[in-house]
Amino acid sequence: MELYLNPQWSRIAISLSGGADSALLAYLLCNQLISQEVHIISHIRCWKTKPWQENDSIRVYNWLQTRFPNIKFTRHVNFIAPDLEYGNIGPIITDEYGKKVSGDNAEIRGFAEYVCHKENIDCYYNGVTRNPREKDINGMQERDLERTDENKHLEFMEHMGRYAAHPFRFISKDEIVKTYKKENIWDLFEITRSCEGTFDNIDYRSYNINDTVPICGQCFWCKEREWAINKCQD
Repeated sequence: MELYLNPQWSRIAISLSGGADSALLAYLLCNQLISQEVHIISHIRCWKTKPWQENDSIRVYNWLQTRFPNIKFTRHVNFIAPDLEYGNIGPIITDEYGKKVSGDNAEIRGFAEYVCHKENIDCYYNGVTRNPREKDINGMQERDLERTDENKHLEFMEHMGRYAAHPFRFISKDEIVKTYKKENIWDLFEITRSCEGTFDNIDYRSYNINDTVPICGQCFWCKEREWAINKCQD
C-alpha cells in the first residue's frame, strides 16, 4: 500500500494513538520518506480510567524510532480532560466550522491545527478507517462511509493553507491487517491496542507502566479487530 507523499514536502505530521490504524499509517509514510521531518501528534485521554493509553502511543513511537533511525522525529502530546470526552458530554459544542462536536473532537482537531501551524507542516495525516461491512458490528456513524464522487475529497483536502490526508477513510480494518502481514511487520501490530474497555481493578491508582492490561472483548474496537484478523485467515 503506497500513500501519496509529495517529495517536495519537508515536514509531515501524523496522528498516532497507539492503535493499529495509526501505527500502520506512520510506518507506511516513514517507509517512503527520504529526508522529511516527521511530527507525531498524540493525546493523553481517559487518564483516570484507562491510564495505559498514554503508554500505548509511546510504545509505537519507540518502535518507529528504532525502525527508522535516520528520520528526525518530534513528538507533540496534548492532554484531554476526561470531562470533555464524547462519552461524557456527547456532541454539545458547535465548533468554528459550524459542526456539532464533543470536547475531545474539538481538542483533537484544534491541537492538530496548532501543531501544523507552529511547525509549518506541509501535510497532516490521520489514520481513521471505515466501519466493517457487517450488520452485527456497529461502529461510529461518521465512519460508515462508502466512497463517492461527493465525499472522495475527504481522503485529501486543503485546510488552513496546507493539506490534510485521511488515506484510510474508505478502507476497513481487514485491509489494515492484510497490509501488516504483507509488509512483514506483525511485531508492530502486536504492540498496538484497540480495546476501549475499562476494568474495575485497574485505574490510575493501581496501574504501573508495563503492566499487562487485558482486553474486554466486548467493545466495538475489540470486535472490529477480531473480525479483521479472522477475515484475513479466510
